[in-house]
Amino acid sequence: MTNENIGDILARRLRSRGLDKAALAAWVCATADKVSKQIALSDAAQSEWEALSFKNGTLKIRVASGARAHLIKMREKDYISKINLELKRNLVERLGFVID
Repeated sequence: MTNENIGDILARRLRSRGLDKAALAAWVCATADKVSKQIALSDAAQSEWEALSFKNGTLKIRVASGARAHLIKMREKDYISKINLELKRNLVERLGFVID
């Protein structure tokens, strides 16, 4: 038995079953939701969003209105940098919007 890191074993198992992209997307979405809550607490003018999916560098989020999407779009680079900082990796490149 070799001394393997549990993270390495888990990553290899996820890759072998084709689940590595799904796990990454879930992690990015959960982190984006966490950042959304932090932003909403620190800036009363901004409401939360809900992360829906992540694929090919695009984080798709649900917002309450077109006006809210526009406000988020104006600060998109700032929000993306906060999400990537929390992830400790530059994964998110752009935001996509779904208006609820």
